Amino acid sequence: MRLSRNLLALGAGLAIAQAQVAQAAAAAPDCLSEGEMNALVGYALPSVIDGAMKACSPHLSPNGYFATRGGEFLGRYASRKDANWPLAKAAFLKLGSSKDAKLADTVKDLPDAAVQPFVEAMVSEMVGDQIKPDQCTAIERGVRILSPLPPENTAELITFVVLLVDKPKAGKASSLPICQAARPGIGAK
Repeated sequence: MRLSRNLLALGAGLAIAQAQVAQAAAAAPDCLSEGEMNALVGYALPSVIDGAMKACSPHLSPNGYFATRGGEFLGRYASRKDANWPLAKAAFLKLGSSKDAKLADTVKDLPDAAVQPFVEAMVSEMVGDQIKPDQCTAIERGVRILSPLPPENTAELITFVVLLVDKPKAGKASSLPICQAARPGIGAK
């Protein structure tokens, strides 16, 4: 199945974040449910979008989608962060516990108000640092194409794409510890 370049460009931010946690995730004892993955994506999307907008604004038209509607788009996604946080936090803790269990326990005990800004800034910065100027037009177009979808549908669509792309292959595990039960109908073996 050939995925559209625009959808992949939008998912690039998530792939960047995924690459950063892949080593830790490979050894994670607990897998992520589809709900946790959706919440993780839904929670991270505003930071991904923010990072992309910041990185791309010097390379895009002042009359383009990011310049004229990006703030509104970002606001719609940011308004869902609180709803996504409980499951997203569980997913972040699962991903982080395999790398440093003591740090994960410390983070688990911190108030959410202290953890959330750190996670958001980290994701936004990672995305912004990885985007190349020649990717900006495609990323902006992908965001514009997805803009009519409700944020929860976009998160679910991106989760679906990640499950398609990041499935276990013969002799090789996926880079994210996604529970096998989260992969029905995707062709994971």
